[in-house]
Amino acid sequence: MATWSVKPEWKKSVIERNYLTKDGNRVCIETGWRGGEFLVFTEDDNPPDIEEGVDIYNCDYETELVETFDGCWETVDDDECDEDTRAWLEEFLEENSWLDLEEQGWSQDECEMIIECPLLIERVPD
Repeated sequence: MATWSVKPEWKKSVIERNYLTKDGNRVCIETGWRGGEFLVFTEDDNPPDIEEGVDIYNCDYETELVETFDGCWETVDDDECDEDTRAWLEEFLEENSWLDLEEQGWSQDECEMIIECPLLIERVPD
């Protein structure tokens, strides 16, 4: 088994999307990061075959987040929410972090981590 460090070649290219649901409503919180690093594990000594734009958490390899740093933007996509929930979310998120939504009964469905540029892949010494 080999371990590989995977990083973006360009700044501001790591995109994190967190999906949360409550009462038939679904919201996506997107955070853009200046940089980050992931570990990817392969069964042999060949580097992982991962292309830019792929969700690294769903890329057919075992992966682990090392870090993300320096958040650059955050957007809220509430298109899958009813009108009342949209209004509530707008008001709630003015005063609170999206991380506080779980305390309000929201459940996290999934998380995507996407590197939207060429990847730097280097073997991590054993």
